[in-house]
Amino acid sequence: MSFLKNISDNELVHRIADGDKRSLDILFKRYYQRLCFFSLQFVKNKNLAEEVVSDIFLNIWLKRGRIKITSSIKAYLYTSVKNQSLNYLKKKDLNYEDLEVVDKESVIASLSPDHYLIYDELKEEIENMINNLPERRQLIFRMNRLDGLSYKEIAEILSISVNTVQNQMVEAVKFMTKQLPRIKKLFTLVLAFLIQ
Repeated sequence: MSFLKNISDNELVHRIADGDKRSLDILFKRYYQRLCFFSLQFVKNKNLAEEVVSDIFLNIWLKRGRIKITSSIKAYLYTSVKNQSLNYLKKKDLNYEDLEVVDKESVIASLSPDHYLIYDELKEEIENMINNLPERRQLIFRMNRLDGLSYKEIAEILSISVNTVQNQMVEAVKFMTKQLPRIKKLFTLVLAFLIQ
């Protein structure tokens, strides 16, 4: 199964359509946490966000032979999660105040404890910078820089113009650039440790 981890999303989708459950598991692991974070922006509840994302993958499996994906699978997943999240809110008339954060990604095993402490501190500073962006700008920034979605895909998923996405990204990058001197020293330390 390890060879499947390097297979493209499109190939995984084709294998899922042919009934390959292992491919669904790989796709699930690739996107689960990111999609939970995305859903959380709408439903404001970690458990409900996890339910939304799980339902999307269950639906992919149940309709595997009939689903037509015209965009990238990543764009399809984000659009599905957005729609499902909004549907849950409408159906259940939910108003959650629970703003739990989706668990952090697993620890990078190759770093020594000293390296990891410095890396973790840098990562925390960057995360704080991102968290200081306005909510919509933060979401767009994460979708583009962390999830690799194009401006066009983000615009379609969020039902906004590509120009709005571009403007939000320009403002986000300006803000991050102003904050960089604060973390430059940490970044230099991390780089020094990683290239030793």
